Amino acid sequence: MDKQSLYLLQKINCCCNDCGFMDRDMDKFKESVDMHHKWQLDYFNVLRTKKIEKAKWWKDVKGDLENWNDLLMEAESMKFQFDRNEAIINFGKCTKFNKDISFIPNVCQLETQECFLHRADKKILDAQ
Repeated sequence: MDKQSLYLLQKINCCCNDCGFMDRDMDKFKESVDMHHKWQLDYFNVLRTKKIEKAKWWKDVKGDLENWNDLLMEAESMKFQFDRNEAIINFGKCTKFNKDISFIPNVCQLETQECFLHRADKKILDAQ
């Protein structure tokens, strides 16, 4: 997609991400990313713990050392990987209405059709 097509798409979408009135709130965004990291780590730990408990069950209840060993090795080899793509909500301040905003970049926002001003257009207006 060339620059002109991207610009036109952004003007149609009217996403706060591309609005000249939006100031980013990186502190709130970092809090959101940290929270998503914690949630994903907690979920990973639950899955790993369940696998270890299942391994213990195979050993203690069934007496199956082969399944116990396989599941234990599987649990020990699990590595946590943070999926940053799940923390996609961005935060900012609308300087036109002086209010906090949240949005998902590159998603059409019908509710901002009336107030949206593309950041490139705002730069031109500010320069005049």
